[in-house]
Amino acid sequence: MPVDKLLVAYDGSDGSRHALEMAASIAQVNKNAHLDLVYVVPIPLLNADQMAAFQSILDMMVSDGEDLLAAATDELADDVVERTDTLLVTGTNPASELLRLAEQRGYDLIVVGNRGLSGFKEYTGSVSHKVLAGSKIPVLVAK
Repeated sequence: MPVDKLLVAYDGSDGSRHALEMAASIAQVNKNAHLDLVYVVPIPLLNADQMAAFQSILDMMVSDGEDLLAAATDELADDVVERTDTLLVTGTNPASELLRLAEQRGYDLIVVGNRGLSGFKEYTGSVSHKVLAGSKIPVLVAK
């Protein structure tokens, strides 16, 4: 099975940097590979009034996410950058947003980092674990 279309979750953490490095390595070997580098802006569940008050903070979070993705692509080799798109998604649950995106866009592989949580926290709070458990396609978890 060719791995030509990769969804790479990125949040600036060490784990996500490792995920990007692994995805870039795949793209270096497979010149047909395309990376979608995705940052999910986490937003709380709010009613309309709360959302109006939260809007300026959300705008700042979106801007920070765009800067984060731009800095990440600056680290990639030129031939990989040419085959990379950045996506910024907002949602209340990053794992759910990544899974929804994977379903909608027909990726061959999801690449996520692991934050190094262990024990109970790993299974209840880990985005990588939730993506791994909920994905219909292969998931590569970078440590």
